[in-house]
Amino acid sequence: MDELLHKLVSAVLTGALIALVGYLSVSVRRRRVAREEAAAPAPVEDPTQALLRQARQLDADRDELAARGRESEALGRAGEAADAWRALTRARPGRFQAERRAALGRLSELLDARGQDQQAAQVRREAAGLS
Repeated sequence: MDELLHKLVSAVLTGALIALVGYLSVSVRRRRVAREEAAAPAPVEDPTQALLRQARQLDADRDELAARGRESEALGRAGEAADAWRALTRARPGRFQAERRAALGRLSELLDARGQDQQAAQVRREAAGLS
């Protein structure tokens, strides 16, 4: 009986030691990873991503202002959105052509509504040149 009890206690102590070493190992590893992450430089975002978010927000603002009947403010946002899409197509050639064309189309509609036919025609020519 003493021998069986000795084997059981020995197994429990061995298991407890293994668990303790495992816990300590994981704990040390987590602290090391946390230190390395804290010391690592922050990830650098592609500058076109910020510009893309801005262009999409300007499009949304333009549409919201136009729906509220605030055409002059919507026209300002439309111009800013078109500029942002132009910058994106320059930064990433071959991309965002459809978005730029749509922004220019909406800008020309707003210019027409304000009676600025000459500027609207110029914007339509730019949009047609993107095809």
